Amino acid sequence: MKLDTIRMHLHEGRASCMVGAGFSKNAEIDDTTRMKDWFELADDFYEMLYGGKPSPQDIKYKSVLRLASQVEASKGRGALESLLQNSLPDERVYPGRLHIDLMKLPWSDVFTTNYDTLLEKAFIEADRYYHKVTNKETLLYAPHPRLVKLHGSFPDIRPFIITEEDYRTYPQRFPEFVSTVRQSLVENVLCLVGFSGDDPNFQKWIGWLRDVMGVQASPVYQITYNIQLHDSNIHLSHDLGLDIINLADIKDAKGFPEALDFFLTYVGKEYKTKWSGRINSNNRSESSDIDALMTEMRQVRESYPGWIVLPISHMGEFSDTKEDIPFWSSMYSVCIDTSQQIKFLYEINWRIETALGSFDTEWYLQALEQLTFEQTKVLDNSTYQKLLWLKISLLNFYRIKGKDEDYAQLLSRIKNHTPELTYEQKRLLTYIKCLYAISKLDYSNVQQIVDDWDLRSLDYQGHLWKAGVLIEIGQLREAEVMLQDLLKSVKRSILASRYSPQLVSVRSAIKLFLWRMDHNRHSMDKPSSDFDFTEIVRHCRDIITKEDNQPSHYQTTHDFNLLSIGQRWHLWGRGFKSDYYGVIRYFQLYEKLGFPFGGPNLISSDIKDKTFMVERLLRYYPKYALQWIVRCCNAKLLDALTRGSLLQISRPDACVFFDSLIEPCKVGLDPYAGRILQTRVLTCLLPILVRLSTLLPQEYIEHIFNLLCIVYRQYPQKYQRTQAVTLYNNLSGENLKICQANALKEPILKSGIREDDFEMPDLFPNEIEYSPEAGEIAIAGLCSSDASIQQAAYERLKVLKLTKKDDLTSSVLATSIAIWRATPPLSDDKLSSFFIFPGEEKTMNSIGTSELNSFLSEDFKNDSSSSFIDSISNRLRRLQIGYPRFTEEKHLDFLDKVIQILTENEDIFKKNDSDKFLGGIHSRVRAIFRPLNYYTQVEGLPSKGNNKWQRFRSVIERYREYGYPVLTIIASLSYLGIWDKATVKSYIKEALFSSSSSLVSDAGEALVYIAQQQGARVNQSVIKSIISRITYVIDEHTHTYLYIIREILLRKGISKQGRILLEEWISTLPSRIECLAISEEIKDDVRYLANQISGIMSVIWSDWPGLDDWSNYMENEYIKNDIRKGFVEGVRLASLPPED
Repeated sequence: MKLDTIRMHLHEGRASCMVGAGFSKNAEIDDTTRMKDWFELADDFYEMLYGGKPSPQDIKYKSVLRLASQVEASKGRGALESLLQNSLPDERVYPGRLHIDLMKLPWSDVFTTNYDTLLEKAFIEADRYYHKVTNKETLLYAPHPRLVKLHGSFPDIRPFIITEEDYRTYPQRFPEFVSTVRQSLVENVLCLVGFSGDDPNFQKWIGWLRDVMGVQASPVYQITYNIQLHDSNIHLSHDLGLDIINLADIKDAKGFPEALDFFLTYVGKEYKTKWSGRINSNNRSESSDIDALMTEMRQVRESYPGWIVLPISHMGEFSDTKEDIPFWSSMYSVCIDTSQQIKFLYEINWRIETALGSFDTEWYLQALEQLTFEQTKVLDNSTYQKLLWLKISLLNFYRIKGKDEDYAQLLSRIKNHTPELTYEQKRLLTYIKCLYAISKLDYSNVQQIVDDWDLRSLDYQGHLWKAGVLIEIGQLREAEVMLQDLLKSVKRSILASRYSPQLVSVRSAIKLFLWRMDHNRHSMDKPSSDFDFTEIVRHCRDIITKEDNQPSHYQTTHDFNLLSIGQRWHLWGRGFKSDYYGVIRYFQLYEKLGFPFGGPNLISSDIKDKTFMVERLLRYYPKYALQWIVRCCNAKLLDALTRGSLLQISRPDACVFFDSLIEPCKVGLDPYAGRILQTRVLTCLLPILVRLSTLLPQEYIEHIFNLLCIVYRQYPQKYQRTQAVTLYNNLSGENLKICQANALKEPILKSGIREDDFEMPDLFPNEIEYSPEAGEIAIAGLCSSDASIQQAAYERLKVLKLTKKDDLTSSVLATSIAIWRATPPLSDDKLSSFFIFPGEEKTMNSIGTSELNSFLSEDFKNDSSSSFIDSISNRLRRLQIGYPRFTEEKHLDFLDKVIQILTENEDIFKKNDSDKFLGGIHSRVRAIFRPLNYYTQVEGLPSKGNNKWQRFRSVIERYREYGYPVLTIIASLSYLGIWDKATVKSYIKEALFSSSSSLVSDAGEALVYIAQQQGARVNQSVIKSIISRITYVIDEHTHTYLYIIREILLRKGISKQGRILLEEWISTLPSRIECLAISEEIKDDVRYLANQISGIMSVIWSDWPGLDDWSNYMENEYIKNDIRKGFVEGVRLASLPPED
């Protein structure tokens, strides 16, 4: 194909371009300016000569050269050249995108007969420098690539070649230009763009080429766009030595600009070199001739074009690194001596590194480890150097695998051979040491290594690595300056030499590196790349997802006919899993290029890809994966550290990670720590340690809790209450008590500084001792004039009430609450405090009456917003203090008002829009029924015979049909005889297994209420149905049913037969849950509640025979701390006194 020929020659540095007047039509011009072509110039010449516009017949047989000659003869040379400059307004036109794209290409030379300076302006924007040649003097010393102005140039390079005489005398006046064009025609492919080929001088040159070179002449291609191109023109051009490429033949190309854009884009893509990294398949099997294999691998290595990263188009040629090398142990075993072993391993090592592959092959690593430096005495220097390379690669693998002891020992041995290390080996060793120190957040060590790291000026790889390291320690400016200087050097080298795959790939890598560093890159065009980083990343992800989507190796099949059952085995090749290989290649790509993965001073991009890859990496190299999260320094990447991915981290590995980074974490929280370390600690490292608390020993978790307290005090903007919740959940025993006590002593929030107070613990009664210091902090906060501080202080006092204390302390707390409540206004917190810190009955009765009067007098009008619904539910909540204190008259007034509200707004409330964003109106109306649940359970309600109940029942029944959670109300009132108990039973069973989570929860609450009233006399068929449900289905709803079982069990509501079913469910859960294809989060929710239930069972059924087996299951390493804690919580719950 002609375009492929051009592309090949172009990227080999053997293509030139001739640009004619037609190409200037692609310039950017305003509405008042016009760029004229050759024929429009003829019109201007005619008008100057004859005083009027010509008709087609007037200039039919007059050439532009003849008309220009006539102007010169009659008006003078000055007038002619002045007319040219006026007709071609060079100062008011600018290069278009096609000009820039043309000059971006690696032409050996660009020739032009145009006078304008569009091409000069274009190569500046194209970021590819051409040496401009306008005369003999500049031609003599100008290196390639050159922009050769053959016919003069605006504004003052003359003469402008335009007349017949100019063309006739051109060879005598400008022999150097003639020779230059002829030489280019001999050496290079020539492309004519915007050039008709009718130029007299060009026809002479092409004729000379035909006469001298004959069939050996290099191709000359005329790039044109002509929908009506006649075959005779094609044949004639061919006879003259021109091959026409008619871009009008391109499908869907609309016009010359679009077609030319296609041409420039196509030839601009790097031509696939003839080099191949593929090894002959006959040499890849275990029984192959090792000598032939080594020879072929060496030839591939020695002919490598030098790309900074292997292009995606060649990665398939290294499939042996994934599929075959893992099985070459038998081939290695036939090596005749140590020297051959080293050479064989060295070639393998090069292929793995080049393919961005994995070294984690058992036989290969054992072979590397078994090679010793003591063998160097019998090795020649070349083989000895290969051994050093192999040992440095092994050192790097130890770093990745997190084998710190092996790393330290091997590094010490390598250092003993420092004098023998080559520059390239020292460079790699330095980079590995930097990466290791970075993984430990030892930035002072990194700085010391970098300060001692001297690079050669042409060490492109070393500069990329060092720049990446500088960015890791926050020295962006230094990295940018170094890369910009390197880019200039690379560009100069490209200009001074023929096409070099290495230089072009290095240039692309540097440009992309700088682009990724730029804070404003989202407003910049991404630089074009001669190796496509994005494509390699996409390739890595594709091979992972492809494996995810493949069926399992074994599959049961069924044909169309009945009982046509069969089996199918899917064999997906051999070697490394694609899932593993894709993620290793992804991170090897980053390390090979030195690209920043993120950082405190960078905008992290591609977070979804990074999160996806880190989550995969956690499955294989968890400690290495955690390092990448810290390095990225983006909290979103923590999403990769799920409860499922934590399964890949052993408890010992979690401890090793903690031990290696707890000191940098403490240092990073020091106010004088560097910003880079501090940001990484606050953003990622401490959150990682918090999540690892599910696996860590208790003293480690206590240590993390203390660090979180420091964050709360010193870096309040970074404090997250959910982290405290995670730590409470995983703490137990004395360590939990210590942290609970310390939490109560933390300074209370200050308005405008912290959004949240420090998260308070959930305490069982008398779980910890009362702290006078904590009491003083809370009481002082209650006296604050700031409402938010008062609220936080009240929350603390609620916790302090549950601590172990004497009567005097209890009285002090109650008094402080009473004083606080007595100060208006009576906030919601103050009102709710009466349920925890009761006041005088007279006071509570007065408040209840006042709240009822406010409720009765308020007109709850629908204002087409949710606020009026919120005001209803809020009023009902505030009224709860009065419910037990209502007189008969007040009860009736209250019921009237509730019936009125629900009836008047029924048309709005009955629409079920709970599937809308944020739940719609329906979710807000549900809140109205929560305080009504409490109301229907108080003593002293009107008797069954009161007619208000019939109206209330009618309204509630309608709302039940609308899907509202009213079953607890119905169950409560069934004990007054308002509802029939059989009806309640059928309602509960129907709702328990509905698709609405709110209805399931409501049915559960109703069932729990009945169990509270009746104990084991509660309907057991419903409980059996729940146990059957959780037996056959474990999903995201199971935890709701387990909560119901837990609450019924606490109320002794499960019979002997129900006990048998529940014990059987517990005993079979471990074997069933492990093989379920549900998320680990769901599994852990089920395990946790099951463990709580087991703790309760151990108390109320002390003869439970399955306790030991369950306890053994909970001791499995993968069972997390917060799940294990559930058993103790269940025991505590079962030991609490029964509720009234």
